[in-house]
Formats: sequence, C-alpha cells, structure tokens
Amino acid sequence: MATERNPYDMMPEEVGDVVAMPMEEESNATFEVDPEDGGVIVDFSEQVVGMEASEDIAEWFGDMSELLEEDELNDIANDVIESYQSDKDSRAEWESMFESGFDLLGLKLEQGTEPFEGACTAVHPLLIESAVKFQSKASGELFPSSGPVKAQILGKSNAEKELQANRVQNFMNYQVTEQMPEYFDEFERMLFHLPIIGSAFKKLYYDATTKRPRSEFIPIDQFYVSYYATDLRNADRYTHLIYRSPIDMERDIRAGIYDDVELPEPNTEGLFTDFTRKLDTIIGLSPSSDNDPQYALLEQHCYLDLEDTGESLPYIVTVIEQSRQVLSIRRNYEQNDQNKEKRSHFVHYRFVPGFGFYGLGLIHFLGNLTMSATAAMRSLIDAGQFANLPGGFKAKGLRMVGDNDPISPGEFKEVEATGMDLSKAIIPLPYKEPSSTLFQMLNFVSAAGQRFADSTEQVVSDAASYGPVGTTMALLEASSKFFSAIHKRIHKSQKDEFRILAKIDYDYLPEEYPYDVPFEDRSIFKSDFDGRVDIIPVSDPNIPSNAHRMMMANMALQMAQQSPPGMFNLEALNRTILQAAN
Repeated sequence: MATERNPYDMMPEEVGDVVAMPMEEESNATFEVDPEDGGVIVDFSEQVVGMEASEDIAEWFGDMSELLEEDELNDIANDVIESYQSDKDSRAEWESMFESGFDLLGLKLEQGTEPFEGACTAVHPLLIESAVKFQSKASGELFPSSGPVKAQILGKSNAEKELQANRVQNFMNYQVTEQMPEYFDEFERMLFHLPIIGSAFKKLYYDATTKRPRSEFIPIDQFYVSYYATDLRNADRYTHLIYRSPIDMERDIRAGIYDDVELPEPNTEGLFTDFTRKLDTIIGLSPSSDNDPQYALLEQHCYLDLEDTGESLPYIVTVIEQSRQVLSIRRNYEQNDQNKEKRSHFVHYRFVPGFGFYGLGLIHFLGNLTMSATAAMRSLIDAGQFANLPGGFKAKGLRMVGDNDPISPGEFKEVEATGMDLSKAIIPLPYKEPSSTLFQMLNFVSAAGQRFADSTEQVVSDAASYGPVGTTMALLEASSKFFSAIHKRIHKSQKDEFRILAKIDYDYLPEEYPYDVPFEDRSIFKSDFDGRVDIIPVSDPNIPSNAHRMMMANMALQMAQQSPPGMFNLEALNRTILQAAN
C-alpha cells in the first residue's frame, strides 16, 4: 500500500520554513521598499541604452561661437553669405536649363490654346519613363529586403573577425531598415532625381534630438559648391541650405545643436529659388506664408583660422540668412588627426560624370529627343483631330438650321439653299490624314531614346530568337553597358555613405549597445567598428540586374548538363538559380 509523503520531510532542519526560489543569474529588476506599508516595489523594466557622444567628443565638436567676439562672428557670417551668393550665381544658367527641362516630364495637366483652342498638349513619356525605370531597377538592386549592407574582412580572416563582421553587418542592416525609417524613402527620392538631373546628394549625421544617425536626401537647389571644386573632398567650401520651422528651431536649440540667440521673425518671402518655384508649379504646390513660416539656415563647410595656428582648418558654420546671425561653429576634423583632414557628411551620387563638378542626366541626353518626339506626337494627334472633324468655308447666303453647331456622327442637318449647289456652297479645307512618314519618324526618335536609356528588357524578351545562351549573354552585356557603369558609380557612392554611418557608430555608440530583432536579442560593440571590417553595399557592381544573374545561372546549368557527373554541385547551382529568381 502506497503511503503519502510529506514534501518537507527531506528539507534540512537548518533551513526551516524557507523555500528556495529559482532566480535568473542576471536581472535588470530594481527593488524599492515602500516606507509606508513596508511593501517592496519591483521594477522589471530594462535600462535603455542610447547613442550619445562621450564627453571628449562632445567637447571637441562642441559649439565655439560663444568663445568669439561679436565683431568676429559678424565677419564670419558676412563671409558665409557672400560666398554662398557667389556659388549660387555661378550656376544660375545651369539651373535655368532644368527649369525648361522639367516641362518635358509631362507631369502637369493643362488645356491647349496654341496654335488653336483644344490643341494637343501631351508630352512624350520618353524622359519620365526612362527615369522611373531606372529608379525601379536601381532600388531593387541597391536595397534588397534583407538590407543593403555587407561586411568584408580586411586582412587575414579568423573566427574572431568573422564574428565581428557578422555583428557589424547585422547591426547596420538593422539600422538602415529599422532604426532609421527615413533611409529607404530618402534613398528612393534620390534615385528619382539622379537620372533626371545627373547629380544628387545624401547627408548622414548624428541627430542630437533623436539620439541616432539620420539620413537625408538633399535636393540640388539646396546644395551649392564653389565653382572650382571637382569633388567634395577638395572643395574649399560647400553650403547646405536648410529650411527649419520655428518648432524645429526650438527643439534644436534645446538639444544644444544651435546657440540660444534671439531669433528673427520667420517668413517665406524670398526664401525659395526659381528652381524650387518651377517644381512647385509643375506639381501644383505653393508655400503658405501665413501658416508655415520658415527659417533659412546656411550650413557651410569651409576653412577658417580661428585658433591662431597660422593655418585654415575645417569648420562647420551655421548662419541664419535673414538676420545674418551665427548659430554655431564646430570643428570638422578629428581630434587626433595630424593632417587635420575634413570629415565627410555628404555623398555625391553622379549619373554620368560631366565636364565639371556636376554630373549629366537624362535631361542633357534625351531632352532634345523628347522635344522632337513631343512635337511629332502632337502634330499627329492634331492632324487626326482635323481629319475627323474637318472645317472649311461656306457661302455667305447659305443658312443652316440650328446655327453652326458641329454635326454629330450619323446626323443630317437642314440647309436653306434654294437654287444653290451645296457642293459649291460648302467647301471643306483639304486636311490630310496623319502622315505615315511623320509616324515612322516618331517611332525612330522614340526607339533611339529608349535604346540609349536601357534596351536590356527587349533583349531578354527576345532571348528565345537569339539561339545559344552565349549569344544572348553577349547581347545582354552589350545592351546594359550604360546602366552597368552607372550601377558601379552608385555602388561606390553607397559604399562611401555606409562608411560615414560606420564612423558615426564608432563615435556615438556605447561600449555595448543591445538591440532587438524578431525572435532574438542582439548586441553590437563600439570596438566592432575599429577598422578591421570594411563596410560595402550588398549589391554586386559587376551584375546590374536579375536578368544577368538568371542568364549566368542558366549558362552554368547548361555547362553542368554537358559535363561529366561530379564536376558541378547541382544542388548549389539550382539554389543559385532560385535566388536569382527571388
């Protein structure tokens, strides 16, 4: 017969009535005794670790404007504004060209009045179609769903470096996809402006208000470079025009980004350039001066001699354009840098390198072709309209019942023409049908522009008629030379962008920074960004599209089928084909 045991019989006597509770080895819980009733308050909330500058970095890159005399600050502000105006004037004609070119995008709906009421106003989509196709293709290649960052080990690989590279890659992909939600939107905006204008700028910096890195796309009309600059590294100065609302200014001043000066009244009068006003006209926007006043800040990266060293060193000076007040002056070089090299905060993306600092875009390459295609298309449509609804002359004495309303299809109108031959009283003008020669010319111009922009899709769609895979690969490679070169340039600029982000992480991360991803808790260490791991984009600069991957994988599969068994890993090869097909 079974007997019931007392569970406390096996407990040692010295323990008494104490029951041992299993505890976590490490816990972030805090305990506080309530003095009123003797109860214990347990707080299980975890301590949040943020990205903040250390005391050394905060002091070195702190605002120096408070250390200067007012007269010296006024001289610096005047120099900043005058150099900004000279840089702005040096490219005035360059901007006016784009103001005309934006009309070729065909984004504005309007009624035609010239050369007659109701004339065709359609714009040939050659330019905008090429830009949107480029944006779509580049976005898919440069920003996959898993993240755009890949880590590459410098030097000889070992287990420690591989773990470090894995941590850096996972954390930076987490940053640009989760911690910096604006990154993808700003990147896509940049990819739309880049093919049209030829140059686009991204800015990465540590935002003291949100305690994290921030990425911004800088429109071309808000970034000005000195005339003699060939790239950002050797430019004597460049200026970022920043628009800030009064609320944003108060937030920045509280965070210590700008000096607490007496601000002028914000406004919108004279703030925006002709370039911006042209874009607003196309998309139907206009600023509201009553409800949305703005401050115009000039953040100029330049060289100044402020520390009596006898040489000009890199600084960042921010000035209010309306009142010519200096908001901040900060060093722009590392504390331990013997060469005092300028730190980079901007990245210049070029579509095609031009004759100077700025790149060339589709407006330069396809602008005239788009104008010709638009003129031909409008002539064909207007000719068809006249052929379907012809006009002409009628005799003065001829009277038509119902006045001169147009005749609808299948309608017959009565005419008072006693003793008059209608064939002589009504003479239509000899309008011709749309010209077949003009139609062929329109097709030629459109095809020429599309071939220049991208003909890869046509090669892929016609691949079955080309014969062997090698022939198709040769045609595919030849057709994609233009985009492939652009893809490499963007890859290089994106690499520079990720390196700036890695430098921000090294400066502002704590020794250990925990972060959460789905189903896992991870940590990144400040020492992981010590330079032993290089940051590169995940995209392959030598393979600009999935079509290339598919063709290369199919070629490898054909070789595997024709080779002796065992020479190819068919499982890995088929996995590669599936990955190329997403």
